[in-house]
Amino acid sequence: MMARRQSSLTVVFSWILAVFSACLASLLCCRGSTTAHAFLAAWPADRTWGSTAFHGPLRALSFGAGETGTFAGDHVRSPLQTLLGFSSSAVALASAAVAAAAVGRRSAGAQGRPSRWYGCLSQLRPRLGLRRASPAAVIETAPVWEKGVLPPIWVVNLDQSPDRWAQSCEEFATQSIKLVRWPATYGKFLSEDELKEKATWAARYFCTPGMVGCFCSHRGIWQEMVAKNIPCVIVLEDDVIPYENFSENVATLQTELEALEDGWDVCLLGAIGCINPDKEKFYMRFYELGPGGGRPCPKGSSTRTLSDHLFVPHRPAGTHAYMISLKGARKLVERFPKARYHVDLAAWGVSHLKLVASNPFLATQRFDEGAESTVAKGGSATERFMSWAWKASGLTTIARSGGLTNPSWAWRTPIFALPVPWQKWPARVKQVSLGPFTSVLIMLFTAGLALRSPTWIGGGFAYLAVMSSFIRFLCGTFSVRVFVVEAMLSAFFVFWGCTGRGPAQLLQPLISKIL
Repeated sequence: MMARRQSSLTVVFSWILAVFSACLASLLCCRGSTTAHAFLAAWPADRTWGSTAFHGPLRALSFGAGETGTFAGDHVRSPLQTLLGFSSSAVALASAAVAAAAVGRRSAGAQGRPSRWYGCLSQLRPRLGLRRASPAAVIETAPVWEKGVLPPIWVVNLDQSPDRWAQSCEEFATQSIKLVRWPATYGKFLSEDELKEKATWAARYFCTPGMVGCFCSHRGIWQEMVAKNIPCVIVLEDDVIPYENFSENVATLQTELEALEDGWDVCLLGAIGCINPDKEKFYMRFYELGPGGGRPCPKGSSTRTLSDHLFVPHRPAGTHAYMISLKGARKLVERFPKARYHVDLAAWGVSHLKLVASNPFLATQRFDEGAESTVAKGGSATERFMSWAWKASGLTTIARSGGLTNPSWAWRTPIFALPVPWQKWPARVKQVSLGPFTSVLIMLFTAGLALRSPTWIGGGFAYLAVMSSFIRFLCGTFSVRVFVVEAMLSAFFVFWGCTGRGPAQLLQPLISKIL
């Protein structure tokens, strides 16, 4: 009742303001143009409207600089009065639009469907750069979900993979857990029009069909939550493996999540990457050089622990198991209107997203050789030939420390795609995998150390700066500071190699002055 009364007041006030502004415009805009004069001259002679309210809006839209009035009672006005006339006409039109939208909203609520006026204004709002206020504040205090009740579990599954859906159902059936299938988007089947609607320009030319389809699948779940006002959902992918006591552990997380002072948006039930619950090891920070978007420790704490079973991960990856609240879904839908990169690296890199993780994890992902990812593709001769670079450099150890039991699975993961403009989607993009990308970087640094050539090392830093910056651009975590540091290191080593003047030669004048 209160909302209906406020809507009525809005309508009345908006129409009063519209009429008043139109009258004010007619009084101020008295410099009739030739167009307005011709229009009014077409009216019958017995209608002596003079310089009344009918002339104002016309003249406010058709004035010309230096024109003088030709109607009865007209006289030359100052530019300030002309400007005020324009403003008054604009206010009149805006007030009328607001009143019409308020009427449309009332009729939408009464009939259960949006009205034509309200729909037109809703389409006009984004074109003008305006955003409707988020309704998050209205249900901010709503419970996450009912205590003791397991949230709905949605499993992302392609129509082309019925065996995966059956396997997931069998695994969760052993714990008496029911699943709901969410039909995934198959990126290769998207038409050009669908691709333009669902993916950014960069994603259409520098992401694989699997990356685009995976992003669209998860974003569809977030949209469904927002549209139906679903408080919380557990999202799984069809290659997930649950640990024992899944339901009981979720209930434990429920209690601890509700006790968090700052609230939460997403709780990872499984992840890979920089996921140490205490302190991240130094060598694991090299993983962040690619996607960026690392998270600091909680305020006032030297560790990442929030409670007995919750922590803040530094830079996680993976969307095979997570729990998302309605507030988190709204943030991600607003942040990502279209698919742009790997959904996990893009979404979990949003700084204002309140991301936490379970300790220990409640599920993992199939990384065995037989479980090929729908994003990463099978092995190749290049993988077998260059995999020694990972083992020799210690990247295999880093991958295992980040939760990857099978590093060859990470080798096949695409980091971006190279466009082939003369071909159509999906043949328009060619995948660039993580393995070859990192192997080239390792060989550049290895050659520089073996040959004692700063130029090769500078080339390695240049390669790192260009590639990591491009990945961060696609991911939405680009950092100017990181790019400048990498570019300066590259320039320093290249200068050293070309001129033969290293740190000792550059610092010798300064040291001699000090001594």
